[in-house]
Amino acid sequence: MKHLFILISAFLLIASSCKKAKKQTIEQKRISFKNTLDINRTDESIILSRDKIISILDSIPNNRIPMMKDSSGKTIPFQLDDIEKDGVWDELSLALDFTPNQTLKLELTTIAKESIPSFTPRTNIRFGIGTNKTNVKEVIEQKRIGDPRANDSIFYQMEGPAWENDKVGFRFYFDPRNGIDVFGKTTSELVLDRVGLGDGNYHELDDWGMDILKVGNSLGAGSLAIKHNDSLIRITGKDQAEFKVIAEGTIRSIFEMTYKNSKIGDQNIDLIHRITIWKGQWGYQSEVFFKGITDQMKLVSGIVNLKPNKLYSKKLENYNTLETYGLQSENNDSLGMAIVVPTKEFITQDEAPKEKADIVQTYYTVMNASDKKPTTFYFLSGWEQSDEQFKTYNGFEKMIANMIDRLSNPILIQ
Repeated sequence: MKHLFILISAFLLIASSCKKAKKQTIEQKRISFKNTLDINRTDESIILSRDKIISILDSIPNNRIPMMKDSSGKTIPFQLDDIEKDGVWDELSLALDFTPNQTLKLELTTIAKESIPSFTPRTNIRFGIGTNKTNVKEVIEQKRIGDPRANDSIFYQMEGPAWENDKVGFRFYFDPRNGIDVFGKTTSELVLDRVGLGDGNYHELDDWGMDILKVGNSLGAGSLAIKHNDSLIRITGKDQAEFKVIAEGTIRSIFEMTYKNSKIGDQNIDLIHRITIWKGQWGYQSEVFFKGITDQMKLVSGIVNLKPNKLYSKKLENYNTLETYGLQSENNDSLGMAIVVPTKEFITQDEAPKEKADIVQTYYTVMNASDKKPTTFYFLSGWEQSDEQFKTYNGFEKMIANMIDRLSNPILIQ
């Protein structure tokens, strides 16, 4: 009996030791995020690749997904995105808040797929298509050839796909105008699922905000063109254009506009415009992929110049900016807009003709274009009804400077 007691005690001791070792192993699966700036950083965008997470966890069982907890055990809102659309998630995205020079240490663990928490959505993509306002269905993919405005049986809610976060919204004209417009928001709620339906008129101030930009034949709020020799050629998608949602969730939303066989001089090119909007940011990111581009072609994006505004241009160490500010909203109040381009991509800035051209009344930035890698830039918008800081150019300028500081000093992940 004594020997049996000793064996049982030894077994329990070993089991307890194994349990503690296992617990210690789990506790060691931590990941650190360091803010290297002496400023507060709210809703800082973080992306962790699948490979990075597996390198920390060693492996992830098929029936489980990664998640993170803070020091109090609270789950950090996140989303898993299948960027390659192969049925397997590629990236984990989250948005973190930092105080000056703060290091956040989070526990990285896994959870059963069916137990994933529900998080409040903070980004949204909406493309509603039907025959009229009362018969609309949301789509996540849509193709077109030619000009759909010639077909009276097709109704596009907001005239095309729209996207938003808790700060601002935008929309694409899903026709050869291919313009981008701005929805100024006065609420953090996601509202675009209902905008453009019912009796409401989004050109007039409503409880959520309004369409604040007149685009005309300009490049609007970050639309694309190609500079070929001395000519500006609008990307229209007349031969073939396709909209596709890549990811949508609480942290970020991503979609692509693909343009096939765009005629530039004697050359046909393919172009993909990938747009990402993150929680808590005053704009969106563009990544432009090319196939068939030549050395004589450069990428162009622009800002409409239809209403009174002042132009500002800055050449900084890591980024160049093209900014406008003035009483240029459709509500006749203060609106700032900006294109932020990495210095390594920037070539020059210019202004389109006032009239008698396909692209008019536009300030534009010329950027590098290559088949080998995408060209990245950012479009920002600050309307005084959204936030009082934008009642002055100084407030708008500070927002841009803050974003450039953050882009130039990404969070260190260890």
